[in-house]
Amino acid sequence: MNPKEPESSSAFTLIELLVVIAIIGILAGIIIVAMGGAQGSANDARRKADLNQLAKAVMIYKVNNPEVSLPTTPCTIGGGTTPCDSAIFGTANVLKDPNGSFYSFSSSDGNDYMLLSTLSTGDYYSFDSSTGTYSQSGTNPSASNGVCGTSAGEEHSSTPTTNLCSTGTASIVSGDGVPYTWTCTGLNGGTTASCEATKTGWINTGLGFYVMKYEAKNVGGIATSTTSGTPWVSISQTSSISACSSLGSGYHLITNTEWTSLARHLASQPSNWSTGTVGSGVLSRGYSASTTYASDGFQNTAVAPTTGSSSDECNTGVDQVGSCVLPSNFSLKRTHNLANGKTIWDLAGNVWEWNSDTCTQGSGAGNWYNSGAWIEWNDTNLDDYERGAAGPSPLYTSTQNAGRYYGCTATGNGLLRGGGWSHGLYSGLFAAGLLYLPSSTHTNLGFRCAR
Repeated sequence: MNPKEPESSSAFTLIELLVVIAIIGILAGIIIVAMGGAQGSANDARRKADLNQLAKAVMIYKVNNPEVSLPTTPCTIGGGTTPCDSAIFGTANVLKDPNGSFYSFSSSDGNDYMLLSTLSTGDYYSFDSSTGTYSQSGTNPSASNGVCGTSAGEEHSSTPTTNLCSTGTASIVSGDGVPYTWTCTGLNGGTTASCEATKTGWINTGLGFYVMKYEAKNVGGIATSTTSGTPWVSISQTSSISACSSLGSGYHLITNTEWTSLARHLASQPSNWSTGTVGSGVLSRGYSASTTYASDGFQNTAVAPTTGSSSDECNTGVDQVGSCVLPSNFSLKRTHNLANGKTIWDLAGNVWEWNSDTCTQGSGAGNWYNSGAWIEWNDTNLDDYERGAAGPSPLYTSTQNAGRYYGCTATGNGLLRGGGWSHGLYSGLFAAGLLYLPSSTHTNLGFRCAR
């Protein structure tokens, strides 16, 4: 009998299988990393080639257009919200980063320029025309902070679309004009700026609210701040509240708190005083000439005929306006200046303006004194509440054209501010009257909206 031959085994043990799987995983990882690196290198090679092509395109454009400056507002190539002028890059304008982002272009002087791309390693690859060199760096060579353009802070008849950013990438403009808002995103890591503007006839007071630049006008039943026409008068406080709220969310008839805050702000500006020094001389009390309640030499009988230009700025004769001849007719100047450079019209004089507040007759905090006559703001009966709520601070009187106080003749009366066209020294930034019910109307009662 032949001896039994040992049986051969072709099966892997469990340990051998695990070893094989581990080796395969390592090899696969190496291959994937190698492939990823190869793809990144290929993308970077394309980016460098694209920048070279773009640089040549700009040089050709400059040769063909020697008198044309390059744009100084940073832009992107291949799309984006602030795309570059395609004429500068010609056919190269379609070049786009392999990952779908955009190449960047910037010029600080309209002559020299920089092109920028971000590599797969996170480094920046750029071309600087001032030196004619390409460079790669871990530091962004052209990072710039967003800066609002010349459209910011201005009034616009429609949504602004140009000059949004002097530096950075502009967002979509939002808002209905009270205000318009947008951002300028800094380039390549720069900070983002928040920008805003307003629609024509509205101003940002800088005090936390916006207000009509002019007394409200009736334009097709809509309260409108415009130079055209005369103020919307013969309207009650109740209807004024409705007219403002109908403009949209957040719109309202100006409140006493807002009015007083604005009046005190205006009284703190040197340009609103006849001498150019706060507290010295007089404030202007607007279109309010009177021989009955002042010694102006003439007395108005009607609202100011026109508004909005330097030739309308002073009350120059009976029911007349004209250019100011300062300082002689400073008291009858219709405009006041805010610290932010904005100008507001007829906050004093022209027509009395409803505020949204009503009064409770009495003394002590929250109650309004029934004066029964026009009194000065330094009257001791106003010490406990009224002066702090609506009066000048520091204290001024009609001697400085601050206006006077009358009220509260009956609980529930509505608050009027600013004075009227023939109320002389009763008119002024701080003039306050509490003589009429919210349902009352008169030809010299108007209003102004805020938001």
